[in-house]
Amino acid sequence: MIMAEFFSFLKVFALCGTFFFVVTLVLLALPQSRLRSVGVEMSKWALMVGLLLMVPSPVDVIPDVIPVVGWMDDIGYILGAICAANSAMEERKRRRAFEEIEFNEAIARKRGEVPPTDPTVDDDEQKEAA
Repeated sequence: MIMAEFFSFLKVFALCGTFFFVVTLVLLALPQSRLRSVGVEMSKWALMVGLLLMVPSPVDVIPDVIPVVGWMDDIGYILGAICAANSAMEERKRRRAFEEIEFNEAIARKRGEVPPTDPTVDDDEQKEAA
């Protein structure tokens, strides 16, 4: 009975993981947008949660019965979760910076001011765009 419940959980976990993987691929195919940025960030958080759930899971690459070697995959899961969380936080910082820039440009346009120019674009390109 317990094994049936575990395999049912494992099936749901695999389906959810597949869903998140497909959604991530679709979002990566979109041009830079808020939806893509939020989706990628949420996917990274989901990856972190999934990796942390793998630590106590009885399904391991290397069984925990082997004393030190059996813990190596668990350490890998924890390190992967830390990296995923760090990457998600960086994505959030990047998204908030872009939102702040867009907000400042919208305020400048509303006041009738010229929005600040992008330092990465040449003056000739800006003139052509205008």
